[in-house]
Amino acid sequence: MNGSPEKQGDWRGRVQVLAADLLTNLGYELVDIDFPGSDENGSLRLFIDKEGGVSLDDCTHVSRMFGALLDVEDPVPGRYNLEVSSPGLNRRLRRPRDFSTRIGETIKVKLAQPLNGRRRFKGVLKAFNAESMAVTMEVDGEIFIIPLDETARCNLVYNFDR
Repeated sequence: MNGSPEKQGDWRGRVQVLAADLLTNLGYELVDIDFPGSDENGSLRLFIDKEGGVSLDDCTHVSRMFGALLDVEDPVPGRYNLEVSSPGLNRRLRRPRDFSTRIGETIKVKLAQPLNGRRRFKGVLKAFNAESMAVTMEVDGEIFIIPLDETARCNLVYNFDR
């Protein structure tokens, strides 16, 4: 797939809007979107979900539909590969809803800068404060309040003993 090199503006934001609108119309939820690689040659990854989970057929359907839309709209500069998948068991947490619905579950947080001498935390999500955009975690019996704007990555840790 090819985008025009002269495309201006926030193409990533445009792709996000296009994906969210299309997925909503198709009955899916946009969980995450990732643009690894350079602007000139990389991947465009959509992570989708729906009630009951996502199948390979769902990913194929969304890939065809979104690929066709990207061909028409042409928002992405340079060459890229489109990938569509489910967020998986260890899904990335980004949106307020991702945190508020996972209270009591185990999460991993990697910070951009150390907090109390550490950058990695794995523990139980005790609370989410939408106003301050911070999570409260219990890690090895100790409570940490971590502002989400200081995180590099947050993931759910799936418990196979459920």
